[in-house]
Amino acid sequence: MSQINESHLDAKVDNRHADGRPCHFPALNQDDRIRKVFGLPRDASLPLVREETLAVYYDYLIANLSLPFDALYCQNGGKMRHLIHYVQVTELLDPRHGRNHTTHGLFGKALHHRETLQLPLAEFGVMEDNPNCELIDDYSYWFVNCR
Repeated sequence: MSQINESHLDAKVDNRHADGRPCHFPALNQDDRIRKVFGLPRDASLPLVREETLAVYYDYLIANLSLPFDALYCQNGGKMRHLIHYVQVTELLDPRHGRNHTTHGLFGKALHHRETLQLPLAEFGVMEDNPNCELIDDYSYWFVNCR
């Protein structure tokens, strides 16, 4: 069995783990990506959901999302009744205007057939092959876990 020569890999790698091992595929985890939204260092706690942090996340998403995008929305309607709807998210609503967003988070305008709905962004599901998937998933994770 042949041995892998790692020396040629080391030359191409700029990042290293804390113990000095090379990071061949540096990838941020979800918490690190969220810290980046707020400009926080890697060892910082994730900020709590507040009006001001929602405004920061909104600005980040507006700068990085590709609108419109297709999503799924699960409508709860009483006991054990769930309806899945395919929607197209056309815009995000600025949390600095209107309702208190700390309860439901950021809202998106979504088209469903001919109806325009305003729905919580954390309740959208985005397919993995959609470039917005990671952005929406990270936001939802932060919103659910940092209230």
